[in-house]
Amino acid sequence: MNIAENIKNVAKAHGKTVSQIASEMGVAQPHLSRTINNERITLKDLEMISEKIGCDVSDFFSSSTLTCPKCGAKLRLVAE
Repeated sequence: MNIAENIKNVAKAHGKTVSQIASEMGVAQPHLSRTINNERITLKDLEMISEKIGCDVSDFFSSSTLTCPKCGAKLRLVAE
């Protein structure tokens, strides 16, 4: 599962759609969809989206395996 799918699943679990989140953020739904589907989504974007969903950013990574784009090492996220 990729980050976009995780964001959508977390939003759905919290009773939100991408359209609702976009509206709450004051952006158009297509813009937010492009942001979510971008492989280079920023931490700032993730924080804004998680705030509107009502979850932690770490929730987006609970079922994701991240890989370093430079060396290919598997990365592990730890929520503190």
